[in-house]
Amino acid sequence: MKKTIIAALLCMVCTTVALAQGKQLVILHTNDTHSTVYPLNPTLGDTLVAGRGGYLRRMKMIEEERAKAPKLLLIDSGDFSQGSPYYNLYQGEVEVKLMNMMKYDAATIGNHEFDFGLENMAKLFKMAEFPILCANYDFTGTVVEGLVQPYTIIKRDGVKIGLFGICPPLKGLVFDHNCEGVKYLDPATEAQRWTDYLRNVKKCDLVICISHLGWEMGKKVDDDDNRVIAKTRGIDLVLGGHSHTYFPSLKYIT
Repeated sequence: MKKTIIAALLCMVCTTVALAQGKQLVILHTNDTHSTVYPLNPTLGDTLVAGRGGYLRRMKMIEEERAKAPKLLLIDSGDFSQGSPYYNLYQGEVEVKLMNMMKYDAATIGNHEFDFGLENMAKLFKMAEFPILCANYDFTGTVVEGLVQPYTIIKRDGVKIGLFGICPPLKGLVFDHNCEGVKYLDPATEAQRWTDYLRNVKKCDLVICISHLGWEMGKKVDDDDNRVIAKTRGIDLVLGGHSHTYFPSLKYIT
């Protein structure tokens, strides 16, 4: 039997995972923050997000949670780019510098990270003081080659945590000239490959998929979080993004 926990929320969620050793791991997860340097307009029609967000608020929450759990993980599931004049003017530098200040542990790539092309992406990923993870984009022969890795391993309180990234199809989401030379690999195949590697070769206690595939995307795409989970075994936790889905609580799939 497999058990996969799904946490795919808009903005920020705090998740506590109970481990077999009797320890607990606190994970802070953000996704699709879309350059909300300042809080969103309180008069937005989407009342779920109206008046919310902003980097100062996020920093404060992280500070408060780290005071309670100093060894927590801080993860982003992509699309930290695009959505404010700051991004249009500085092309992602502001967002990455602020994420560095918040001491993110890892992030994956959203489709909007491509918006200013591969040269800009390479510049941002060089600035990042945290690993950029994506197992199913092959950047060989592009300026991004060597700046993205399929996985990383983090140790917290004696627990070995393997994390890998999975990202959405480029066709229909990214202009061809902004992703020229990037090869898209099957997400389920790569998810299983790196799960097995982290579990069996690297002997990780916990395997986490940082996904930007989206939740229940229907006929729009061939693969989303639901279908990748159904096709794979061994993933403990999926931290999702892309679909801007709000979960009031974690979903457990067995």
